[in-house]
Amino acid sequence: MPSVSFKQEIFIPFHYVDAAGILFFGHTFTLAHQVFESFVVQALCCSWAQWFQNPSWIVPIKNAEASFQAPLLAGLSCQVQLSIEEIKQSSFSVHYEFIQNDQLCCMVKTIHVFCNRQSKDKLLIPNEIKSQLELYF
Repeated sequence: MPSVSFKQEIFIPFHYVDAAGILFFGHTFTLAHQVFESFVVQALCCSWAQWFQNPSWIVPIKNAEASFQAPLLAGLSCQVQLSIEEIKQSSFSVHYEFIQNDQLCCMVKTIHVFCNRQSKDKLLIPNEIKSQLELYF
């Protein structure tokens, strides 16, 4: 893990959990993406519209996976630590760690690919974004 990670406190709401009060696994990706959106705006210094509504490019998720070590419980906050695991020419991998009560509960990995909005062909990561990503690599 890099020496610098993007950190955000999030709250686990009741409507995201199952009958046992444990976060439903599918909502893990919703929460990870919520943190990613904050990362784009705050750490990459890119406006939400510039990233998610860019007229030239899109950055879809190519792959997503999660690994669970302990339950994430409703009604409590948890800290999500985001770091960049890998940077390639057209794609980058994001690693998330969900920590609740000082315990690692879940890890998520997403792979994002830069593509031309119209043709959907891969594009090189723009230099100004790549340099910001490298700060969290």
